[in-house]
Amino acid sequence: MRIPFVLAALLSLAGTAGCVMPDQVAQMQKDVADVQAQLGTVAKSQKAIDDKLAALEAKVGSGDTVKRAEIADLQAKVDEVVRQSTATADKADQIGVRVDRLSQDVQLARETARRVAPLSTVPGAVPDAPGSELAGAAVAGTAAAAAAIPNPNALYTSAYADFSKGNYPLAVQGFAEYAERFPQTELADNAMYWIGECHFSQGSYRSAVESFDRMLETYPASDKAAAANLKKALAFVQMNQIGQGVEQLRYVVATYPGSDEARIAKDRLTALGKP
Repeated sequence: MRIPFVLAALLSLAGTAGCVMPDQVAQMQKDVADVQAQLGTVAKSQKAIDDKLAALEAKVGSGDTVKRAEIADLQAKVDEVVRQSTATADKADQIGVRVDRLSQDVQLARETARRVAPLSTVPGAVPDAPGSELAGAAVAGTAAAAAAIPNPNALYTSAYADFSKGNYPLAVQGFAEYAERFPQTELADNAMYWIGECHFSQGSYRSAVESFDRMLETYPASDKAAAANLKKALAFVQMNQIGQGVEQLRYVVATYPGSDEARIAKDRLTALGKP
């Protein structure tokens, strides 16, 4: 999650972009505030899980019977924290990419203005220059080619909107197109991760595991790696492959110590009676 970087970048833009695009900067500041609020919600949810887990451990220690409903409630809370954490992290990543893009647009506008300014001082330089029709045709052709390529930010945002609305097949199509067309962008690994989430949300747990595996193979250093490994574990548990699920949960705990995913994995192992 890139919240500190985003805040610094927004302050930088506010100081250098002037009045070029104040609405965009203001909107991103609002989005950052929203993400910070969501982080607070996730922290409260994690605290509730810790309290519930402590209560269950106290029951077990005193010899009291732990009801199945209590275990199911803990599992539901763990799943909800996973959903909240991954969604919040993705929104933070989206904001970071938008800040990067805005910075690039401002720089491009400045460079373009510097190049065009000398021409504007020569009367008739552009319209009367020899070959101006050919130049215009070339520009038009370039514009048409650019129009044929979808805007990466718009494509990703549309796919994420479909996911948020529960339109999972459309979301899978959008994220898959993004990952194929823009594999070098910062959100390409996120797109592949959300394909797995779409399958998981539809109850297609085997497809979810396969999607997370593809994402991990393609982007092993992704900041979504811990979340992908955790969701693989939860998918195994949902398929009643408890042995594989427990092994995967323990892998998360060992590989990502101190992370939210590791804490959630520990909670789930306890709920499964495999601490």
